Amino acid sequence: MPAPVFRAGHLWLQKTVDFPAADHLRCWEPFFPKNIYKPRRTVLSGLEVEMNFEQMVQRILESSGLSRDEVMSRIRAKQEELGGFVTLEGAANIVARELGIVFERREPETRSLRIEDLLPGMSKVELLARVVRVQEPREFQRPGGKPGQVGSMVLQDSTGEIRLVLWDEKAEILKQGGLKKGDIVRVQGAYVRQGLDRKPELSLGARGSIVLCPDHPLAEELPPLSRSRMKIAELSPQMIEVDVAGRVVTTSEVRSFDRPDGTTGKVATLILMDGTGQVRVSLWDEWAELAKELNRGEVVMLENAVVKAGPAGGLELSLGSGGRLVRNPPGISDLPELRERPLKIAEVEPDMRSLDLAARVRRVLPLREFKRSDGSTGRVLSVVLADDTGALRASFWDHAAELAQKLRANDVVLLRNAYTRSGLGGRPEIHAGRATQVEINPPGVEVAGPQPQPLKIKDLEPNLEAVEVVGRIVELSGWREFTRPDGSRGKVASLVLGDDSGTVRVSLWQEHAEKAERMKVGDVVRLVDAYTTLGAFGQTELHLGRQGQLELNPALELPEVALGESSVPGPERVAISQVDREGMRVEVRGTVIQVFHRRPIFEVCPSCGRSVGGLETSLICEECGKQVVPEHRAVVSLLLDDGTGNIRVALFGRVAERLLGMGAQQVFEALKANPDLAAFYGGLGLVGRELLVSGVSRRDRYFDQLELRAQDFQIPDPLREARMLLKRLKEMT
Repeated sequence: MPAPVFRAGHLWLQKTVDFPAADHLRCWEPFFPKNIYKPRRTVLSGLEVEMNFEQMVQRILESSGLSRDEVMSRIRAKQEELGGFVTLEGAANIVARELGIVFERREPETRSLRIEDLLPGMSKVELLARVVRVQEPREFQRPGGKPGQVGSMVLQDSTGEIRLVLWDEKAEILKQGGLKKGDIVRVQGAYVRQGLDRKPELSLGARGSIVLCPDHPLAEELPPLSRSRMKIAELSPQMIEVDVAGRVVTTSEVRSFDRPDGTTGKVATLILMDGTGQVRVSLWDEWAELAKELNRGEVVMLENAVVKAGPAGGLELSLGSGGRLVRNPPGISDLPELRERPLKIAEVEPDMRSLDLAARVRRVLPLREFKRSDGSTGRVLSVVLADDTGALRASFWDHAAELAQKLRANDVVLLRNAYTRSGLGGRPEIHAGRATQVEINPPGVEVAGPQPQPLKIKDLEPNLEAVEVVGRIVELSGWREFTRPDGSRGKVASLVLGDDSGTVRVSLWQEHAEKAERMKVGDVVRLVDAYTTLGAFGQTELHLGRQGQLELNPALELPEVALGESSVPGPERVAISQVDREGMRVEVRGTVIQVFHRRPIFEVCPSCGRSVGGLETSLICEECGKQVVPEHRAVVSLLLDDGTGNIRVALFGRVAERLLGMGAQQVFEALKANPDLAAFYGGLGLVGRELLVSGVSRRDRYFDQLELRAQDFQIPDPLREARMLLKRLKEMT
């Protein structure tokens, strides 16, 4: 059997131990110490006797001419003489010397430990390896209140990888600039324990050390670091983790959110640029806080960033606890200076602190004056901006509002150093303030106009701009006139469109309303440059205003049979854990475990239903182009759990009112009297209630997670639930 490994900083290479024959073991059993089956070896003053006991006896026999019995008698006598405090090998060595026989000794063959040699329980480990991942230290409080910090790195040699944990002052080397991927280090005085993943893990004790050793003679034996730094244009969906270096184009403010497990997370957005392109990066938790310190044009290196698909079909990066952001890393000299390329609208995120944007003007709304809390007068002008990637609202304040009055439809406007805020549904809204430069039709700046995005009806959601939908008329009502709050007259017609994915209610405004006289049920209609709103019952509605186009019976192939609302499949009862993609029409049953304290009210135009923005109670409707007194709509966001998982649920309009037990105007008045959201939600008693919710799954772009847009909810009926359970049990048998 092989001899055990002697592990203490170096590995002593050992030979196979040949035990004496079985009869010899039996014969000399009285003279063997306990555990005779455990091979023994002797190390004297750093020298190793490479012979085992049987080999020593054989050498004495060959050199002395004594019989085996005589040799074994002398060894036994020597053990008795020394009181049993010497091993068989030691006694044999003394007998040999008395006979003038010297066993040859030499320095043992040694080599440094390798990662594959490491086992839990080993100590005083010395290791030469390459750094392949660095996790910067995080601070914590020990039970006694004393602060501490812990960080880690992953080391690699030709035999494998291992995690090294560094505590307190040892972790300082992991902070910005201390170590980087690819460095060669020598670890001394480490010990091995079993990690949470049940794999060996290194820790550096108080007497241990770690030093950079780029010129170590054994460094050539280490495998080179695989190429992980990529250019932005080289990113592909097949990549998992990458390193990317670039310059900071812009960052967003840090946004907090509630995780399903009840903890609070943080996220910020970073736009990074290199010589090949730009990429959006989500910075999570501790990295989100660092976004506050980053400067425009600063060079950063992202290590072990995760590649993921973006909402518009492109690629994005995500940097969490497994990665690292290094500011102004050494050796990065191939980045061009920051290009002054304005962002596209699709690249704009909520809560960006500074950005440049070039876009075309779709609509300019009237200038509005208001009183600030300090009594001063302010001015704001809202403009709808668009490019070939989308549309959004921009608010120009005070001096910028004066400049914006010169804007006309289809003008190109360039904004420098604007900022964004989060609007309805988390969508970004641009703001131009005192520090913003506004240029109208600047030379050399070309902006493509909005390109309507063709969508299936099931993919519609509130507050989309420049939408293209093709469907067959399922229901139709003639146009009617109505009176706006300012006394002016308007026209509107209503119909229901259907395609093979669902149905949607459509409102045709002004000159489009009159075209309803020429329509009939079964006609095919294409709506171009339409927009969506949130209906009174939380459903998405489609609108065609002045900017839109209507085509009746275009040369397109659609099913000949009109799609009635009843032909749309009903929701399927599923467990929450089964909701794993967008567009699922489902029914889930669960318990409310959290209600998110968000403002439960938003405002819409009483004429066209479009969300409005402005100040206090007099708001501006983009579609009507007028200041209006808004209608209030309710919205509630909660977390539902069924034991298999949990999901965020958003309820709008009348559906939300039913859950709140009060109308939207009552909610508005209640918050006006006491704006404390915690007190408002705390008095509703929603947490702990069991709900049966039906709706469609959607992906929240900002947090990259699925949520359920509720279309209805009920209190579960015990009899119905029991029947469903019995039915499922029968199907299983």
